[in-house]
Amino acid sequence: METAAQPWQNADIASLTGGTYMAVVQRHHDILIQRLSRHSANYRDPLEEIPWDELDPDRPWLPESLISLYGTAEYAALSAEEKIRLSQVEFVSFCELGLWLEALFIQRLGSHSLAHLYGDTASYHYQLHELREEVGHSLMFLELQQRAQLPFLTPPKLRPRLATWFARIAPEGSAAFWATILIGENVPDQMNRFILRDKTLPAAVLGITQLHSREEARHMAFARVTVQRRSRRLSLVQRRLLSPLMREVMRQFLYTTFFPVPAVYAAAGLDAPQRLARLARQNPHRIRLMNECAEPSREFLRSQGFTV
Repeated sequence: METAAQPWQNADIASLTGGTYMAVVQRHHDILIQRLSRHSANYRDPLEEIPWDELDPDRPWLPESLISLYGTAEYAALSAEEKIRLSQVEFVSFCELGLWLEALFIQRLGSHSLAHLYGDTASYHYQLHELREEVGHSLMFLELQQRAQLPFLTPPKLRPRLATWFARIAPEGSAAFWATILIGENVPDQMNRFILRDKTLPAAVLGITQLHSREEARHMAFARVTVQRRSRRLSLVQRRLLSPLMREVMRQFLYTTFFPVPAVYAAAGLDAPQRLARLARQNPHRIRLMNECAEPSREFLRSQGFTV
């Protein structure tokens, strides 16, 4: 998997102040943008890259530990076939989350492209690569959904309203906007890492996850260095005022990521989907997984002066 340099983790940089800090961050930004654009130039079409014929309908599509009901008595009581079907539906639901996130990002980035073109040509160049990759991910997720023969499971009205609103109206040049983007990329990426550890999953599932994770590594690198540059311009008071908003955005996003709506359980053919959705929200194993996946984002945002 490709990884990008991570200058924001450099303790020497973090200890700098004033103009020296900003000059060092800008230099790292410029080097990083060039590296990301080089890696992104070798674009692979997901529709051609994924071995779709190996999307085995008789095998799980998620590791058991990533299924929302795992660890409960109700999950243990399911038949082997029900567990497999639930894993498949939840994997498709997880990828549908990506469709929602990428639609918001594509909309915002596309609407501000000219500002990048004339204000920061290097960033504009890279973000065109990122747009192409996000569109490719969306096509890949739609292909998965069609092959799974499942409808859309979580309508937009059931997605977190504050997170959706903030992603649409936050100033594109702000640290808060890019912090929101980072949360939306980093938390699912932690789930992807768990998926990739299970080599018994179908090749198509691993291919979807690996391609997504590889390209999102670049997107997260860009988001981190952008947050680092722009949060430095905020006063301590501004960071304190933004922190409650960031906490709520993260809370809502974690909720929609880790706790499926009742339609997911109904699509898996399980009885009492409303009750199962409530059970998942109370599942200690699921809550621990959620917090584990959220911690890298929280740690980075805390390092930038936000209380999350």
